[in-house]
Amino acid sequence: MQMMPSLQVKQKQALVMTPQLQQAIKLLQMTNLDITNFLHEQALENPFIEVENGAEDTRASDLGAAPRSKDTPEAAAPPAASESLAGEGLDRDMKDGAALADDPTSHADLENRFGSEGLDYGHAQRGKPADLDWDGIANLAEQDAESLVECVLRQIDLTIFDPRQRVIAYALSEALEPSGWLGRPLDEIASACGVSEEETEEVLAIVQKLEPEGVFARDLAECLRIQARERDVLDAAMSVVLDHLDMLANGDIAALARRAGTDADDVARCLRLIREMNPKPGEAYESAPLRVHAPDVIVSRGKDGWIVDLNRSTLPSLVINEEYAAQISASGRGKAAEASNQFVTDAVGSARWLRRALEQRNSTTLKIAGEIVSQQSAFLTEGLSALKPLALKDIAEAVGMHESTVSRVTSGLLMATPKGCFPLKSLFSVSIATVEGDTRAAAAVRNMIKAIVDGEPVGKPLSDDAIALMVSEKGVKLARRTVAKYRDMLKIPSSSERRRRARLAMAG
Repeated sequence: MQMMPSLQVKQKQALVMTPQLQQAIKLLQMTNLDITNFLHEQALENPFIEVENGAEDTRASDLGAAPRSKDTPEAAAPPAASESLAGEGLDRDMKDGAALADDPTSHADLENRFGSEGLDYGHAQRGKPADLDWDGIANLAEQDAESLVECVLRQIDLTIFDPRQRVIAYALSEALEPSGWLGRPLDEIASACGVSEEETEEVLAIVQKLEPEGVFARDLAECLRIQARERDVLDAAMSVVLDHLDMLANGDIAALARRAGTDADDVARCLRLIREMNPKPGEAYESAPLRVHAPDVIVSRGKDGWIVDLNRSTLPSLVINEEYAAQISASGRGKAAEASNQFVTDAVGSARWLRRALEQRNSTTLKIAGEIVSQQSAFLTEGLSALKPLALKDIAEAVGMHESTVSRVTSGLLMATPKGCFPLKSLFSVSIATVEGDTRAAAAVRNMIKAIVDGEPVGKPLSDDAIALMVSEKGVKLARRTVAKYRDMLKIPSSSERRRRARLAMAG
């Protein structure tokens, strides 16, 4: 049989992601801080874009619309036809889920993607009204705290005057970990400095007397020993206890007392003193600049219900300088005029589209956040126990958008509520069947487990089987392995570990 070449024509539909649509999709995931940085970058490339940080006019009628500056002509107010058409296309793409094209994850399990561990975020604000003045947060972000290395180097310059020893001290400082411990072996540091290990040991003894207490320690025992020596509590019993921290961790108080040649009360005294020490003295210092993320959405209680609004104190505004664009267009002549006019047309068109994308982002964010608040209004009133099962699909159907769009909006934004500040995604929770046949949110069940553990008798921790039985008595079907999984998510130790900690607490 002879093979013959053939030509076949097929039609295939594919979604093409334009650069502008990709940019709009990225805007959905950006926080207010990210948008501010992004707009400043765009302003460097586009001379007709001006950025106003924070909303100077919170009464602006349009979501995300920038307050019109005094030098902006009225002619710039109505959008161009191309801008309007682009806006309509953007609205359609957001609703139809065009964002799926660049999402490498499967969207079949979107409703189960989010956990609710973030509900512990902002616990200090629980029970207090949402604070609408975020200037304090901005001031906190601007504080330039001294790092651990800077603190140590400043003390070295004041205490060590020998040039050779100072070089070794600098090398030891470079080996510090964020915890305050020494992160490299002493022989490596000595070799790098070209000195003996004995000389390095001498300098180490000097820098271990610096603040904070316990800095430059090589292990936990040495860190605690330094602090005990500085506090003048390093007696014979304390020295033995620090040499056998493993026995102390296991709660073998009696055996430790026999080894130290003392009684249990003396060991308990050492334990109380150790608890007053800091095992990681460097944690009080910032190893990296702290990035404060102010909430993007603010929820407050109004007369007729909950009020959801964007945090306009951190939301940037985009202003297009139409007057400058007109001046540039009128200044050129001949071929130069054609080139400048084309540049102005492209730059202004890009700026208008970006402004429309920001408006769409803000509108989409408000719509989704408002629906989440509507669905979880009981949580805002009664707390975590009233959290309802909620999936991305539920919100997507309610607002008429695709699950992908909801997923992107809720991926990184924070919402300030009277119950605290939470990530939007933390308000989603999978459902767990109850005895009556209805469902409960997994986060609410985890909160139930936490309440049971918090109320257990001291020194008599409940097993996972016992917790599962108590939860079942409250109407929720729960297996022992599920209790263990939720307990791990809540960072609650096992019953044996809780028993050991209780024994140490009673000993101290």
